[in-house]
Amino acid sequence: MPNQLKHIICTLVLISSLQLVSQNLPTEPDEEYCNYCIQGKHQGGSPYTINLKKELPYFATCLGLLGTGLYIKEEYGKIPFTVDQLNNLDPSNINRFDKGAISNNSSSAREYSNYTLISGALLPLYFLSNHNTKKDFIPLLVMGVEVFSITSTLTLNTKYSFNRTRPLAYNPDFSDELRTDKTSRISFFSGHTAQTAGFSFFMAKVITDYHPNMKMRRKVGIWSFAVALPAVTGYFRVKGGKHFNTDVITGFVIGGAIGWLVPHLHKTKKSNSKFSMTPFNFNGATGLSLSFKL
Repeated sequence: MPNQLKHIICTLVLISSLQLVSQNLPTEPDEEYCNYCIQGKHQGGSPYTINLKKELPYFATCLGLLGTGLYIKEEYGKIPFTVDQLNNLDPSNINRFDKGAISNNSSSAREYSNYTLISGALLPLYFLSNHNTKKDFIPLLVMGVEVFSITSTLTLNTKYSFNRTRPLAYNPDFSDELRTDKTSRISFFSGHTAQTAGFSFFMAKVITDYHPNMKMRRKVGIWSFAVALPAVTGYFRVKGGKHFNTDVITGFVIGGAIGWLVPHLHKTKKSNSKFSMTPFNFNGATGLSLSFKL
């Protein structure tokens, strides 16, 4: 526990320090000045609409997935392996792309994957350091909870639907205690990777939505980080013998999709941005006038 607390504190300090360096906001009197945006001009206002009516479907989805996940776990979740069953596992049943994972046994990689997961969970604190997002921190936190909840409950459903054996169960270098653990049959897909991808893509999507006029180098940097963090997490999970390649790739795609989609579905719809439809009445004739801006 002391080591975990130490890494949490270090991560918080690191995120805060990076923000102070990257922001470096000038002391201009103009409140709309933004160091993220081209020529410093920020297009103000929240890009999202959040209210109780709009959030109900998301929370209903979470509750529904939680209910089905618990049911599937109870009805279809398999009991842990016995030692005799471990001896009868056949590695030849594993596809060539995944097979290399059964020889991995890095305890440090397993530990590092927990730290990258914690770092991903702390990413919403990033919003407190930017003058455009910190005023909307509570609504953004609501969306972050939705990302976490949907990803978690979808992971729960999938793990107990597939009951895929973890790579470590095939590896006699692991202790029998780990190989017969109740989690040894829930390999697909990687929850660590999915959650980290969900949080990192959510962060990148929100920051870029708040800054539509963002400098390209900043956009590339933010999205590169968003891709790299869950990719590193997935690498650690495979290296630690916890998951196969297909487990982490699937987790990356699903988590990233949820992290991007939740804020996208909350975006405020701009009426008459390109397409408009207006009724008209001229000399007794009525109809609709259609226009489209190129």
